[in-house]
Amino acid sequence: MNKRAFKIVGLYIVSIICILCHYLMDYYNIINVLFQKTNRIPQDGFVVLLLTGLFQYGLLIVGIFIFAILSFFLIKEKKAPKKYKNKNQNEILEVGHESYMIPDEYLKTEASYRIFLLNNTDKIVTIKDKFTLEPNEYKVFPFVDTDSISFDIGPEIFFGEYGLEIRDKKSQIAAIGGVYWEKYNVPNSVDYGFVIVPPGEGDIATK
Repeated sequence: MNKRAFKIVGLYIVSIICILCHYLMDYYNIINVLFQKTNRIPQDGFVVLLLTGLFQYGLLIVGIFIFAILSFFLIKEKKAPKKYKNKNQNEILEVGHESYMIPDEYLKTEASYRIFLLNNTDKIVTIKDKFTLEPNEYKVFPFVDTDSISFDIGPEIFFGEYGLEIRDKKSQIAAIGGVYWEKYNVPNSVDYGFVIVPPGEGDIATK
């Protein structure tokens, strides 16, 4: 247990002791006992009553205050996102019980990638300033990271801040991965594969 944990535990113990002392004083009716003992001298009785009351209820207020403030900050700290780097120097964002890896920023260097694109719809799709795909037709083509792939049906594929990104409001683009790489006979020389699908069947959820 580190020093911070010891301090937190110590403050909780102080809080509990303060609250416990208040209830012990209340249980044994300390204020009334002291007041009766000093009742012979009115001014002394009043002073004792005042000081004892302030002390007893001060203990309660201090105890509750410490407990509440500590609990508030601990809960707030637990809910707050945490950032750290793992052993592979990947930046991790931890939110509650879930962890996310923050990708490194992508730097465009005019690198060229090979893209596989299949039109899995019953309509002709045109990639602006490049080519047209008939239904069930595919094409493998080079793609420079400073360029973009704009479709006449709306979507756009481009290299953004964190690498290859898709802007697809109607969810018409699906990335190829896993067993689908073989299902669509994607060549081994391809870096990224995508399928044009009917609206709503792509990877990006629509509202």
